[in-house]
This record gives sequence, C-alpha cells and structure tokens, in this order.
Amino acid sequence: MPVDDTKENLAICMNYCGTCPSLPYPPQPMLFCARGKSPEIIVKKGCKCPACLVYARYKLKDLYFCDIGKAP
Repeated sequence: MPVDDTKENLAICMNYCGTCPSLPYPPQPMLFCARGKSPEIIVKKGCKCPACLVYARYKLKDLYFCDIGKAP
C-alpha cells in the first residue's frame, strides 16, 4: 500500500528521519517512503525506518527509502 503524503505522517516521520544517521542535516524532504528518494548522497550508517509508526501503519518492508525511493 503506498504511503499517504499527509501532515500527520510527516509529523510522525520527523521524529525518525530527522535524527537518522544516514542523512545529511537537515534532511530535506522527509517522508521519503511517500515522497521519493533524497537528492543528497546517502551514506548508509543505519536505518530508522523500521522504528517509525508510519512504517508499521503501512506494513512497509524495505529500508533506506531516502536512497531507494517511494514505498511500493
């Protein structure tokens, strides 16, 4: 199920993407699982997506949406 790009999901996401060790700061945009991959170079140092409530709500399975793009 695709992730909805909503203010509620963004607010949840900010607690996870905003502190992710793999993203440059400040990470823009956030909510990569809904919006697509980051234009920045991603250095994989750990993924916080599985801890995110959006990840659980939409039953996501992949990691590093900042690098791979939107969830299917």
